[in-house]
Amino acid sequence: MSAPSSIRFSRAYWDAAADTYEQDFTSTVVGQLLRAAVWRELECIFSRGQRILELNCGTGLDAVHLAERGLRVLACDVSQRMIELARQRASTSELRQKIDFRVLATEELGVLFSEGPFDGAFSNFSGLNCVENLAEVRKNLSHLIKPGGSAVLCMLGCFVPWEILWFLARGDGSKAMRRFQSQSAFCPQSGALKVYYRSKSEITSLFMPEFRLRKWKGIGIAVPPPYLERWVRRFPNFTKALDQADRLLGGLAIFRNMSDLVLLEFEHRGTMPGRQ
Repeated sequence: MSAPSSIRFSRAYWDAAADTYEQDFTSTVVGQLLRAAVWRELECIFSRGQRILELNCGTGLDAVHLAERGLRVLACDVSQRMIELARQRASTSELRQKIDFRVLATEELGVLFSEGPFDGAFSNFSGLNCVENLAEVRKNLSHLIKPGGSAVLCMLGCFVPWEILWFLARGDGSKAMRRFQSQSAFCPQSGALKVYYRSKSEITSLFMPEFRLRKWKGIGIAVPPPYLERWVRRFPNFTKALDQADRLLGGLAIFRNMSDLVLLEFEHRGTMPGRQ
């Protein structure tokens, strides 16, 4: 059976983006600061010896980071090319024993039911913003994560003052206001990929009743979004100060809604379906 058109479009988009993804984001100053902030949270949530499911793993940087800290990871991505690059990154024998990379769309997690349960799962850098049916993801994760285990989701924020001011200053009102829309065409020339903007409250509702929100924080409040990389490189000392401010502001209620990304930790709150 062929994959749905939305998955085929997503696969084609990320296959094309894979070879420049690290140049465009991972190796940038902003990308490194944002990833380091996520890693600090993951290291507090997941422990050595645990088995973790990663969604939309990209080129494998997060999977390798967790494996080097003693976790086992099943890392999935819709893109064949992303997985090829991830396997190259995890080329040592020790890492190969700890990481299993799969070409698998998030919408197809049901095929993993026989391989669970996992101690937890996570999705980094807005991969789930490209999935229309988040409730189906929740149902699949409820079959895959142990009771009490964590599902950690790093998703796009809906109100980013940096972004609004930047694009308004350049006369681009549509981009300035795009996160107030429920969805946006990310690849308008082909219609291949849509980005769904969801509030923290909407995400929390979509993950009920199997999961409850344990905690959440903002990432990228003072640090500007990745497309301001040239500006960031011009003012490295100021950027370091912004990063320190982010660490202080990320957990404060008044500021965490003003972030480029929100990191939400959900707890699987009951018995696993079919395992009562």
